Amino acid sequence: MRTPAAFISGMATMGVLAGGIAWGTGFANQATPTDTSAASNGGSGSTNPTPTETAAASGAKDGTYDGDTVQTRYGPMQVEVVIKNGKIESATTLQHPGGDGTSDQINAQVVPILNNAIVQYQTLNFGNVSRATISTNGYKQSAQSALDKAGFTG
Repeated sequence: MRTPAAFISGMATMGVLAGGIAWGTGFANQATPTDTSAASNGGSGSTNPTPTETAAASGAKDGTYDGDTVQTRYGPMQVEVVIKNGKIESATTLQHPGGDGTSDQINAQVVPILNNAIVQYQTLNFGNVSRATISTNGYKQSAQSALDKAGFTG
């Protein structure tokens, strides 16, 4: 017979596994927008551009750009990106894998994270969303094609 402590420990483990994406939505190898001016150059006063400053100088044309539809193992992924003043203003997922309960549940949580990340970091140079590698990779491919159409080099 299991002790109460073993039972509670087992239930906690099951809760973490069942919670999955809700608790595991962090990015692996996440890029973080930081100003490293004082730390990287001995405090000389010059600054390294942040991702947002780099994007503003990207030379991208303002407009709305639809990325290519990328076929993932679980279905199509397509991203639309809005560029304004040389920056990524917003991103919308036009299509994402779905039709089964698991894909619908995963993408309902992952898509908003990815849409926010591209705007926040002004790049696709961020890690994958935990437990959603296929959706993340499809998203990045489609979004990159939209950014290429805009001439965005940030």
